[in-house]
Amino acid sequence: MRRRPRDLALDAWPLLLAVVLTLPLLTHGGYPLARDLVFVPHQPWTDASVGLGHAAPRAVPLDAVVSLLTKVVDGGVLARLVLPLVLATAGWGTHRLVRELGTVGRLAAGGFAVWNPYVVERLALGQWALLAAYAALPWLVMAARRFREGGGPRDLGAVTAWLGLAALTPTGGALGAVVALVAGARRARRTWWLVGVGVLLNLTWLVPSLLGPGGGTSDPAGVDAFSAGAEGPGGVLTALVGLGGIWDALSVPATRDSWWSTVTAVLVVAVLAIGARRVPDVHRLAALGGVGLLLAFASSVPGGDDVVRWLVDTVPGAGLLRDSQKFLAPFVVLVAAAFGVAVDRAVAAVRAHGPEVVLAVALLAVPLPVALVPDGPGLTWDTVRPVDYPAGFDEVGALMDAGPPGASVVTLPWRSYRVFAWGNGLSSSDPALRWFDRPVLVSTDLQVGDTRIDGEGPDQPDLTTAHDVTWVLVYLDDPESSRLELGGLDAVYRDEQVALYRVHGAVAPPGASVEDRVLVGLVDALALLAVLVGLGAALARRRVGHEEPVERGLP
Repeated sequence: MRRRPRDLALDAWPLLLAVVLTLPLLTHGGYPLARDLVFVPHQPWTDASVGLGHAAPRAVPLDAVVSLLTKVVDGGVLARLVLPLVLATAGWGTHRLVRELGTVGRLAAGGFAVWNPYVVERLALGQWALLAAYAALPWLVMAARRFREGGGPRDLGAVTAWLGLAALTPTGGALGAVVALVAGARRARRTWWLVGVGVLLNLTWLVPSLLGPGGGTSDPAGVDAFSAGAEGPGGVLTALVGLGGIWDALSVPATRDSWWSTVTAVLVVAVLAIGARRVPDVHRLAALGGVGLLLAFASSVPGGDDVVRWLVDTVPGAGLLRDSQKFLAPFVVLVAAAFGVAVDRAVAAVRAHGPEVVLAVALLAVPLPVALVPDGPGLTWDTVRPVDYPAGFDEVGALMDAGPPGASVVTLPWRSYRVFAWGNGLSSSDPALRWFDRPVLVSTDLQVGDTRIDGEGPDQPDLTTAHDVTWVLVYLDDPESSRLELGGLDAVYRDEQVALYRVHGAVAPPGASVEDRVLVGLVDALALLAVLVGLGAALARRRVGHEEPVERGLP
């Protein structure tokens, strides 16, 4: 079926904005390596991929999915596909959420969903998987509403497929399950179906959390370190209402550290007052957005921070609550949809004055999100700009592969984030975790300003007594590498960037038990099957849906 030019324009605008925000990734060779954004040529399948490694399963099942995909396509190609598509998907879903609006209103909603402080700050931090969950939310709301209003297996399949995208990370899985339940709950039987799907897709990280050595409680010091931050003169609440407030100062655009952030907050309040009433399912979406805003603000107020600290220190898995601003995602969707409604009302108000006036309103309103964060690309480009990995990574990988199977490697100096001389100048998560086909021990402790946050992983091994660490990989461009005590280790490889040593008498660690691997594998297989079946059902509904009224939407 041929698409009308109007439909093409509605989808082209979010895609164009997504391309602009990720432009260096699309115009340069190499692999993104900055902050939490780490892609390697081919990510191996290890126990850590499914959450049975040394660290808490915070990138589960994301690492498993990327591992499978990079067996088919190079990681650099994968990054160039998923990053702009994730951002565009948010816009595509949001303009369909308000599909009863005119073209200008829908363009405004779709563009706002892609280009706003929340997206810019999270992309600058490299958290593309969280943005995938954000992108899935408007689609989840639409699919859950259809299911609630009498839809059948195809609509439940759409819920499952979009929840599968959201559930690439634990935060996204929990957030997506709540959104699907609130948007779709009505009759008891249908509600239980939604509960079942939500539980199944979140078992991919819940089960490893219970079985793996990296599960458990988290350091409550992270609550203050990762709480929402003030931007500009308005304080934390103003920053959050203005859709920013990320904890990391390096991810905050310069315009947000000025009165411009307060202007954005005022605009958001005005947009909600003018447009929220006409947003589909506004009461449910407003409840989700309101709770998200409260969660984002809770750890920044006296009393609320104490509650969050207690939860983090007491309840396994509650460490997800530490980075509070990420829960703003449903609120951002609500504001984007309301912005589209407000623009649609503005167009309707001036339509009687002729097409020239309508065009003027459109030219002012549709690009307005870009004006609210005009320096967004200055941050996102630094993060997504790819780098070339040194040849030494392949060399040491081949040497370790020729050694004892399953032998573990520790990377030194002992830290979780590094600034590589051959990188793009930003700190990044250690790529060794995703490069080598073996257990990789890295620090899970974090340093945020003057605050040290203990991780859930192992302490630095003592190489004189550790018997389960066979290899030591040293990053020679780290200033502390020259102070390492490596006497008694066999030097195996050395170049300008890395050095590899072997530990005498070490044996490969046992790894996860067969029982744990089978249980986690079964859970992951069931979740994957559910998502694939749901996707097939949703696509079948789309083919049938060509003869349905346009207001019905797409899964």
